[in-house]
Amino acid sequence: METAITEHIADLERRVAALEARLEPENPQPTALALIDALKANTDLVDGAVTFGGVVDTGGRHYEYEWTRPTHWVTDSEWEEEISRLSALANPLRGEIMRRLLTSPATVTELVEEHIASSPGTAYHHLSALQAAGWVTKHDGSFAIPPARVVPLMAIITACEAH
Repeated sequence: METAITEHIADLERRVAALEARLEPENPQPTALALIDALKANTDLVDGAVTFGGVVDTGGRHYEYEWTRPTHWVTDSEWEEEISRLSALANPLRGEIMRRLLTSPATVTELVEEHIASSPGTAYHHLSALQAAGWVTKHDGSFAIPPARVVPLMAIITACEAH
């Protein structure tokens, strides 16, 4: 009886190990601490730095982006342009438009047909604000997020998570 229980426990341990192995990625991603360690190792940064970046596949496109600013640049610079750019996103409908545009460019008609905007006038109003702030561009009647804005947008949304 004791042998049967021991064998049963050993079998369960093998099965749990196999399940856990499936959950672990084959190529684990570096932790955020790797980024912190890299910033600490940069002797050119007198007062530290803020950095963000990402490797993103969305809407059938691949984006790689990284941006760093030394601490003094952030604390000593005027924030007027950045706050203006950020405020353009601070609207639920604009957020939905941006989330939709991550998948592919869209026309005003498509945004209305997909029930994202209630009318062409509403869509144009919000797209104009996003375009003025540099979050979207227009080409051949379609609006899209410029490649250099995809990762920053996702970083902003991620930074706004409760953590």
